[in-house]
Amino acid sequence: MRTSHIMAVVLAVGAVGWVVSGQFGDEPPVTDNTVAAAETEDNAPAKVRVAPSTSQPYTVTLTVTGRTAASRELALRTETAGRIDTIAVTEGDYVDQGALLVQLAGDDRSQRLTRAQALVEQRQIQADASAELAESGWRAETSDAEARADLQSARADLAAIQLDIARTKISAPIPGALESLDVEIGDVVDVNTQIGTLYDLDPILVVGAVSEREVGALRLGEPGSARLITGATLEGSLRFIGKIAEPETRTFRIELEVANPDHTIPAGLTADVSLPLATITAHFVSPAVLSLADDGTLGIKIVDDENIVRFVPVTVVADAADGLWVAGLPDSATIITVGHDYVAQGQTVDPVLVEGSAFSQKP
Repeated sequence: MRTSHIMAVVLAVGAVGWVVSGQFGDEPPVTDNTVAAAETEDNAPAKVRVAPSTSQPYTVTLTVTGRTAASRELALRTETAGRIDTIAVTEGDYVDQGALLVQLAGDDRSQRLTRAQALVEQRQIQADASAELAESGWRAETSDAEARADLQSARADLAAIQLDIARTKISAPIPGALESLDVEIGDVVDVNTQIGTLYDLDPILVVGAVSEREVGALRLGEPGSARLITGATLEGSLRFIGKIAEPETRTFRIELEVANPDHTIPAGLTADVSLPLATITAHFVSPAVLSLADDGTLGIKIVDDENIVRFVPVTVVADAADGLWVAGLPDSATIITVGHDYVAQGQTVDPVLVEGSAFSQKP
């Protein structure tokens, strides 16, 4: 056999021996991903890593998706017929209350006003003369009453034409943004024709819907906030909670009122509405410390004053980017952070405190 063949056989046998020694040699070292320290051969308590945690005030917040909306929406309608003579605004303008928007042509209204005024003067003279004659006995009371009725009728006609003239000027009944204007100069309109729509944006509302389970925890006037899709954050107060649920969704309408004096927040933006419900005490922990009991109960294993493991059921009240808020633990607790999967309720352990641990503090 050649020397090269002998060397190959020796190397192959050596390689097999090395592999076998790796398979059946010493156990690999324990890492944080298994257990902090297994029980030793003399049945000493298992070592686990622990960290202290103290409860903190936490405000439970309800978050729902909503949208911004005008606090008032008003359809502008004509109260008399006529031809559009003047348009004093353009679409998109923000107008003050009382500002002139549109004016109808006067046509023969001024002549009708003059005639009505003259008729009132005539009826007044007749009524005065009739009263004098009736007082002296030269005129029947029925004739005098007829003269007074004619005067009242003339006054009513005068008031009607004065009102009709006033209605030719269509002014803004509320301050707001003129989102649409549906007429042009020269258009002829009838009574009750819609000429545009006015939206009041100060205050602006953020409208959402809450479930039937949550609506009972809300209170009018409570503060709230909304984060717009643009990234802006708004602060306001709850001004409306619906009393009738939507039949299809079983949800209740809510309205958060937000000041918008410069009218920079438009209606129709998507927003996340956050409403505080209650302040409780909770612990901020890493999700890695959670355990499941045999019956599926979610909890955390802690170590008591006698170094005995206790399983405490908890409720997750909120989650953050790097932790959870949980309720159910004592105000002060020593939480097992490494090794909780390898120890059981009632077991005595050797806790190793993690110096400088800050997982129980909100980041």
